[in-house]
Amino acid sequence: MDAHTRRLAGWAAAAIGAIIVIVGVFAGPIGVGDSEFGVFQIAGIIIGVVVTAIGVAVALRRPSVGEPATASPSEP
Repeated sequence: MDAHTRRLAGWAAAAIGAIIVIVGVFAGPIGVGDSEFGVFQIAGIIIGVVVTAIGVAVALRRPSVGEPATASPSEP
């Protein structure tokens, strides 16, 4: 996986994690969960934060030694 693809995958994972956090926080008002703040909402928020953090870490990771920072258009 080249650096550009890894960066895009990282940002996609971060966005999905942020959506999970938002749904977990607002589950009651949007009708997804109970009106009370419950265990599943807390678990969803924690999972969302972890997915977001991993996604950002993957997106911002520097390329390894020997790994090209960007793929040239002439490469297949």
